[in-house]
Amino acid sequence: MRRLSRARVVLAGAAVVLVCSSSAAWAGGTPAGAGPSNVSVSPSQVHQGATVKVTASGCTSGGTVTSAAFPAVQLPAGTTTTATARVADTATPGAHTVTVRCGSRTANASFTVLAGTPARGGLGGSQISSTAVTAAGGAMAALAACTGAFLITRRHRAQ
Repeated sequence: MRRLSRARVVLAGAAVVLVCSSSAAWAGGTPAGAGPSNVSVSPSQVHQGATVKVTASGCTSGGTVTSAAFPAVQLPAGTTTTATARVADTATPGAHTVTVRCGSRTANASFTVLAGTPARGGLGGSQISSTAVTAAGGAMAALAACTGAFLITRRHRAQ
């Protein structure tokens, strides 16, 4: 029985040493000094002039994101971080590579630049907003609010 308890102590000690050594080597979820990994670009297809988000893991001291399609941007320090870059209006349509550099190590990902500018939201550029359009919209909103208040008041009086 005494041998069994000594064996348990030895096994427990070995487990503690193993856990401590592996956690020291894998601080932050990536091997110490491993550099960038899991580099991704979102969206993977983007129009000239639009923005992309580059995400990378393992740049615990920060890094730099470069591509022929946009000027270099800084990647903040962290276990998994994201940098935003604006694709140049003059970027060549087609496949491009993003390089993430952390210290002396690099990792790459690819994305595609599409020709043309991205669509704009709202009216889609089909109309230019004017004072008259804004005033008409405000008047309709005020009318709707007054009508709603009148109907709610009328129902309460009837009860």
